[in-house]
Amino acid sequence: MLKCCLLVLLVLVALSHSRPQDEAPMPYQYEYKVEDQEKQLYHGKEESGNEAGKVEGKYYVLLPDNRLMTVTYSVEGESGFIQKTEYQDNAQVFG
Repeated sequence: MLKCCLLVLLVLVALSHSRPQDEAPMPYQYEYKVEDQEKQLYHGKEESGNEAGKVEGKYYVLLPDNRLMTVTYSVEGESGFIQKTEYQDNAQVFG
């Protein structure tokens, strides 16, 4: 799942760089969330982009060892993809 999220993110970044430079970016907001306690599935993503072209977001996933991994990221101008990964031990995400 993590590989899939990274692939989607890379495609979005590539597409954002392929538009004509004289065209202003459109603001957007996107999110999804999956919570299934029976199957121990917990993951999601939030992302937004503004009219200046800055993209900020995070995605998170409950790992098999019961740690919650959260990756926050931003992309702005020529800075490229900047990310920070955090882990929460013994995450209590259900109930």
